[in-house]
Amino acid sequence: MKEQSASDVATRWMFAVVGGDYDAAVALSSSSIVYRLGEIRTYIGHEGVHDIAVDFGRLAGFLDVSIEGEVLESDGVVALRRLERYLLPSGGIEIRGCSFVEVTDGLVSRWSDYKSLATLDRIAG
Repeated sequence: MKEQSASDVATRWMFAVVGGDYDAAVALSSSSIVYRLGEIRTYIGHEGVHDIAVDFGRLAGFLDVSIEGEVLESDGVVALRRLERYLLPSGGIEIRGCSFVEVTDGLVSRWSDYKSLATLDRIAG
């Protein structure tokens, strides 16, 4: 079987998580994975992966996530620029973000997520 690139693993993991596919997300995660959502929350291990998938599962039908532009990879660290579209009855909100994903031995071992709050600042302002 051909070894997957870190970019392939990171991308598949991200779509499994945001799609609420717990089994696929765990299969692509190290047992000691750490996922940081900025300063908001930290998820650890396969239990944390379950919690992430459940959190995203609650948004099913209201959230569409896509990757923008080029996926960058260096020494097992992958940068994914994302666009999150939240679909609301009054329209929608787009939030841009960037994920930094570390892949070790073919599994996601660390994930840090940063989101631009510019859209929310404009709405609140």
